[in-house]
Parts: sequence; structure tokens; C-alpha cells
Amino acid sequence: MQPPAWWGVVSSVDHNVYHTIIIGAGQAGLAAAYYLQRAGHRAVLLEQHDRVGDQWRQRWAGLRLFSPQRYNGLPGWPPAGDAWYTPSRLEVADYLEGYAARFAFEVRTRCTCVRARKDGAVWTVETSCGTLTARHLVVASGAYRTPWVPRAIADSFPEDIAQYHSSDIRDVADVAGPDTDALVVGAGASGQQLSRLLLQAGSNVTLAGPAVGNLPRRLLGRDIYWWLYASGMMTVRTDRWPGKLLAGAGGGDVTVAEPPLPAAVQRVPTEIARYADGHLRCKCERTAPRPIPFPGPSKRGVVVWCTGYRNAYPFLPAALLDAGGQPRRAGVRSSVDPTVSYLGLPNLRRPNSSLLGGVGRDAAELVV
Repeated sequence: MQPPAWWGVVSSVDHNVYHTIIIGAGQAGLAAAYYLQRAGHRAVLLEQHDRVGDQWRQRWAGLRLFSPQRYNGLPGWPPAGDAWYTPSRLEVADYLEGYAARFAFEVRTRCTCVRARKDGAVWTVETSCGTLTARHLVVASGAYRTPWVPRAIADSFPEDIAQYHSSDIRDVADVAGPDTDALVVGAGASGQQLSRLLLQAGSNVTLAGPAVGNLPRRLLGRDIYWWLYASGMMTVRTDRWPGKLLAGAGGGDVTVAEPPLPAAVQRVPTEIARYADGHLRCKCERTAPRPIPFPGPSKRGVVVWCTGYRNAYPFLPAALLDAGGQPRRAGVRSSVDPTVSYLGLPNLRRPNSSLLGGVGRDAAELVV
């Protein structure tokens, strides 16, 4: 019996050859996969963790989104729950994992991109799980992937003072307790939330860093996010002058509905310059005129850096990056090679470009 005529076509498909390779299976990568699938393109997502959503599962206990579910949906499948409910990190993780399963995306977990190079019209991507090829590359490795610590300041602390980035912490009880003086550097949402948790764990807590704006949860009877979206502040294009103003004003340096810090948290409203002779030295002598002893007598010192992220792309060719190691791009496309796109970066196209509810709109623009 002869095989059907189409048998040779199917059996000749190379399962390591794709239309698009998507680096990262977080919210941005999943949104890209959705639109590529709708367009009939074969794509694969590379996820370095064991499961889709693990980047959220690994954040500290108690973390919740600022934005309510009404504004957290990926394209094609809204999240469950009340429209104004703010989900926990675990609920976000499960939503992402369920989204990938719902649309049966091809995801390679425990798979890290090592190097991407272009040979003619084809991208060859070397990974920890084999070599893949495609004509298009989507870099969706996340806006909050590479923790950043100011090394010159961090290196001034002695070895007996433990140091952690906020992304290292799952449970504050693992790093601090009643025997601890904790210094939290960075007074944004992460710094404030971790300061409260460290205080609850029994630590003496000092929070250093300039104060940031704090939006109310509700304004004139509506959730603050209703106002932000209704006014267009979250969706205005950042390549036009209103959006450029918002992006240039540092729109991420705000918190939402953070309660006042407990009086027991010592506030240092300026940046730390260095550590010397058992004391914290501050940049602004007007707001912090004297060195601050740290840690106190018979206390163990711990520093928690809530200083954000500076994403790095060591797997990309240098020609795609600027002098600071950041993508050369125009919107979602590389300005060097149009077969490369980027998703999920802050202010990529709009102020909500890195958020669950914003990545889909950007992803719709990259389908080729």
C-alpha cells in the first residue's frame, strides 16, 4: 500500500525550523504567539523557567498587581474574577500558564537562548535545548528580567552585611528577623512593601531614597485605573508629544494606594552614596546631614536593593544594540534589521506597553 501523497510533505518538516522564534514566554511573548498563530505562522516560545508564569511565582509572597482585572487581559481570553479585583502574583502566573495551554502554543521550557546569529535570511538560535532556526525573531524577554544594583555603592559594604535584590526575596523571614537591621534602598512600591514585611518580621528597618508619587486607589468614586485609561494616559503613543512628555516624566516612579509607612520605619529621603566606617553616607547632606550608623550594636546587617532592572541582551548580535547595550529600534521593530521585533519594554509604544493589558496591542503590530 502506497502512503498518501501528502506524507512526504509532512514527514519532511523540520521541527526545529519556524517562522518566528519568540524569546520569552511571559505576557509579551504569549501575546506575540497569539497573533502569529492567528496569522497562520508557526512559532515557538523559549521559556527559561520550569513552567510558564514562574517569573511571577518567584516574586515575594504578598505581591499584587496595581491594575485591576479589567485592564489585565491578554488578547483573546480575559482573566477571571471581578473587573476591579487586583490579582496576586500566583493568580497572574496561573493565568499565563492557562493562556498558553488554552491556545496550545508550542513552548519549550527550561530552554535559555544562548546566542542568536543571522546567516543570510535565516536566524540561527543556539539554546540550552538545541539549535533552532527561523526567519523572524521576537525578543520578549521581559521588562523586569535583569536585576540592577549600583555596584559602586554595593561594593562599599563589607562581606558580613548580606545583600539581596528585591527579585531574590520570596519570604522576608528567610533573610531577616528580630536580630536584623535592614536597609531597603529604593522607596517605590517594592521598597515600601518590603519595608512593611521586614518590619513585621521583627527587623529594624531603614528605607532610603527620594519619595515617589502615590496615586489614590479611588478618585471621585472610580478606580484610579479607570481614570488613567479613560483619559488616555495609559494608551497614548510615546512617539507623539503627549506620550513623550509622559515617558520623559518617569511615569513608572509612582505607587498606587500605598498606605502610610509605619512610624517605626526610619526614612532617609535621599540616595545612599556609600558605606564607610560602620555608617551610611548620603548624597544629599541637606536632607541627611550626618552619617547614619548601620547596623546597630549586636545586630546583623541586611541590605535589600529595590533599584529596578537594567535589561541586558548578551545573546543578540552587537550590531542590534546601542552603546548602552539597549535595542536600536523604531517602535516594535529593530531599526537595524526588520526581521527582529521587541515586545514588553516600558514605554515601547505606549505607557502600558510592559503591562498585561498593554502588550497585546503592541503585539498586533508585529505580525509579518
